[in-house]
Amino acid sequence: MIVGRSRFYSFWKKKLSYGLKKRRFSAAMRLLSLPEQKKYRILEVGCANGMDAVQFLSDTDKYEVYGVDIKPYTIEQENFRFVQADAQALPFADKSFDLVLTFGLLEHIEPMEKLCRVIAELDRVGRHQISVVPSVSTLVEPHCAALLYPLRLHEDMVRQEGPLRLNFFSDHTWAKFLGFSDCKVKVLYYLFPFVKNTVIYR
Repeated sequence: MIVGRSRFYSFWKKKLSYGLKKRRFSAAMRLLSLPEQKKYRILEVGCANGMDAVQFLSDTDKYEVYGVDIKPYTIEQENFRFVQADAQALPFADKSFDLVLTFGLLEHIEPMEKLCRVIAELDRVGRHQISVVPSVSTLVEPHCAALLYPLRLHEDMVRQEGPLRLNFFSDHTWAKFLGFSDCKVKVLYYLFPFVKNTVIYR
């Protein structure tokens, strides 16, 4: 677990990354083999303002989109419904979504017991899933604006910086979580050659 420079991360998310997010979303979706059907029911957990996935699912003929976040957000999109809830106890029936998405969520969840419960919920409500997290092999970590930051010791940063904390696991370790046991893992470049993401999918 590391602590990041939240000012840079906020600037990165709000100003620099729209095109990169769109490309990452499309690349992650191409990894799936979704069954052919008229309309897909999709849930993004930790949707926040919808910039990572919801905004790219605006086709009302193809998608019925739900978003969950522990904080209240307002997203103006015709085919979107927001539900304020804790990801540890999603208010949906088993396998009620064709696809469940998380982008940049799981690396922020602590302690480990809570992370395990969230992953189990993703597995419970979704027939297919995509979870995108930072790759431990990334050269630059955008949360922290630092070179090879996942490989460093962070005692000084923990003392100096604010509350943004990150979990870094190897690809092999992510696949060991019970809710991800039947998932595949692939590393994608978010910003070649500097920033990599790990995609866990099925």
